[in-house]
Amino acid sequence: MVNDAAAMAVVRAARPALRGAHDGVAFAAHAAFLADGYSLCAVGPAALADPSPLGDEEVGIDGWNIMENCYAFLYSKEEKGKKKRVLVKCLVIGEVLAIDVLDLEAQDKAPYNIQINVKDFFVEEQPKNYGDMYKNFTSLIETVNSNVLCKLDGDGSGAEAAKSTAAAAAKNSDGRSSPIQSSGDPGPRTADPSGYDPQKTSSFPFACIHS
Repeated sequence: MVNDAAAMAVVRAARPALRGAHDGVAFAAHAAFLADGYSLCAVGPAALADPSPLGDEEVGIDGWNIMENCYAFLYSKEEKGKKKRVLVKCLVIGEVLAIDVLDLEAQDKAPYNIQINVKDFFVEEQPKNYGDMYKNFTSLIETVNSNVLCKLDGDGSGAEAAKSTAAAAAKNSDGRSSPIQSSGDPGPRTADPSGYDPQKTSSFPFACIHS
């Protein structure tokens, strides 16, 4: 499991230029993957290439946010002598960032999905310190842990532990739960006019646009 301190260390080391809340949440998810031992092998349009890159070469973050209303990251990780490739696509839907995660080496598995209300995790002001740009950062990282990273690693016990921690950390001062929905615990939600339904599709129903 990744802790929030490790993820924030990745953010601070990379020093990304964040244009707003969607950039901030997307990069936080990316930081969690790097902190969990994944290597970035393609980003932006290159991550969406068909066929997907083999993941033999590690790349930097240049171009990670050049697409319009969409982010894409392709990661690789060596585990027990086998290489795992994971494609992460993030789609902007209003104030929500829909994150779709697919293990490319396990084609029979459905993707893992998270829908995050970005305004609940990123401040509208632009402080100078990265730590001050986020709010509820611990809850955000634990959500990525429990709904994605632990499941990719096949660690059911870790997923339950992270999920419990995220649920506790996600409580606001007035007792409301954090507005995060995932494929593991979808809960009630309203239909999106774009037609995107993370429970029914493994990919976005439209192409990301290069800005």
